[in-house]
Amino acid sequence: MAKPTKNNSVASQQLAASLGLEAINELLTNKKKLWWLNFQTGFVRGFGGVLGAAVVIVIIGFLVTVFGGLPYIGHLLQKISAAMQSS
Repeated sequence: MAKPTKNNSVASQQLAASLGLEAINELLTNKKKLWWLNFQTGFVRGFGGVLGAAVVIVIIGFLVTVFGGLPYIGHLLQKISAAMQSS
C-alpha cells in the first residue's frame, strides 16, 4: 500500500470536491466537528428513543384501561394498595 503523501491528500481533496463531498472531507479532517456531530446524533437518538418509549407506554396504558385492566396483575396491585392503606 502506498504511503499517504501531500500529493495524495491534495488529490483526494480535489476528488471529494469534484464529487460534492466537501462536507465529508471536512469532517474527516476536523476532529472537533466530527465529535460535535456524533454528540448531537447520539443526543437526538437517545431523546427519540425515550420519547418513543413513552408514547408506547401511554398507548399500552390506554388500551389496558379500555379493555378492563390486567387480570392477574390488577388483582395483585389491589392487594398491595390495600395492604399499604391498612398499615
